[in-house]
Amino acid sequence: MSLTGKSIRMVLEIKDPNIIFTQDAVIEEIRGAKALVFYAELKLQPEHCPACGFASKLVRYGFERTCVLMPSYSYRPTYMKLSRQRFRCELCRSVFQSETDYVRPRSTPVRQMVLFEAFSNCSLTDIARRFHVADKTVQRIIDEEAAKYNYHQKLWLPKHLAFDEFKATNKMSFIWGDGDRHQIGAILPSRTAYAITKYFEGFPLSVRQQVQTVSLDLNAGYINLVPRLFPNAKIVVDRFHIVQMVSTALNMVRIQVMKGLSKRSKEYRFMKREWKIFLKDFNELEAIKPTYHTSVGYYETTVNLVAKCLDLSPEFRAAYEVYQEIIGAVRKRDASALAAALESYRSLGNRMDQSIKTLKKYKRQVINALRYEYSNGFLEGINGIIKKIKNTAYGYTNWNNFINRIFLERVWFRAKSSKAAA
Repeated sequence: MSLTGKSIRMVLEIKDPNIIFTQDAVIEEIRGAKALVFYAELKLQPEHCPACGFASKLVRYGFERTCVLMPSYSYRPTYMKLSRQRFRCELCRSVFQSETDYVRPRSTPVRQMVLFEAFSNCSLTDIARRFHVADKTVQRIIDEEAAKYNYHQKLWLPKHLAFDEFKATNKMSFIWGDGDRHQIGAILPSRTAYAITKYFEGFPLSVRQQVQTVSLDLNAGYINLVPRLFPNAKIVVDRFHIVQMVSTALNMVRIQVMKGLSKRSKEYRFMKREWKIFLKDFNELEAIKPTYHTSVGYYETTVNLVAKCLDLSPEFRAAYEVYQEIIGAVRKRDASALAAALESYRSLGNRMDQSIKTLKKYKRQVINALRYEYSNGFLEGINGIIKKIKNTAYGYTNWNNFINRIFLERVWFRAKSSKAAA
């Protein structure tokens, strides 16, 4: 039983009624592989000559057959051999053929499906194998799509920026994003002060003066650049990096205390196996109901076990207390409490001194972290996705290909989806 033209159009998602299928599909060898081939004709009378614009002197001038790659629904590739009517204009002597959106250059169904797969984190090789094309063809489709977008504009900037960096091809690259929309603004191949300054100075001063905040980690290079590039912007240190800095220092102090203990002692085993307890908020620790701890081998409250370890070293206790004060202030967004904790700190002769010294050096920027809601945490998440894109491809050697793939997945497709949803 033969398929009807309507059934074939539904399978291949052809909406143009001028494409008429002339026979059933057959199996033919194309490019060294067995392929499923459909035969069709396109008979569409043009309204006028595309060269001169006249319509009175158009005559039929034979057919031209085009082999179009179609979406494949089986293990073998699928093609449509489309015979398109040719026309000749007797006035200007130009020859042209019938056109359809289904096979117009750079708008074929396979191209759309390749782009759709490229939106997800699939390698070029997997996409090429799935649609029976070359991996170079997939990259060319991505590059053609990238050429439609202008992500090098220098006309506007969001009011709230976020800075970060990540490792791209063989060196660290700079990335900035919109703190309100949580989208990538641009990616620079280098994170040097010269490259960043040259890029942002390409924006008019009036545009840069409208930037209100810049969120970043405790990177001295970025902090020193902001006042020069954005005169009216407040620097906001990311809250995560504040907590990370003091928690790292506390861990190093704990390890230093453990080195002076016997590895068989209960205190050593508790600090070794349950070290994450020291990083928790002290108010969240169990202080009433004893629980069994495998590290010490008996029932005891978590508060008592922590207290026993803190009694081993006054410096350890002092570092723990200032850590609790800082994370408590960050959690409650209490700027005065954080300032008091930094000012009241006295040198302990351990790793905590360096962390507090850094926080004091950039005290104003650190306090801003509790006064503003903005942070560069969303860029950290984007960097994680970028790392997955890089790992899927087993690394990129071409920086432009890497950046186009990032923008394709994280910016252009997301922007289209949000508009469609609205």
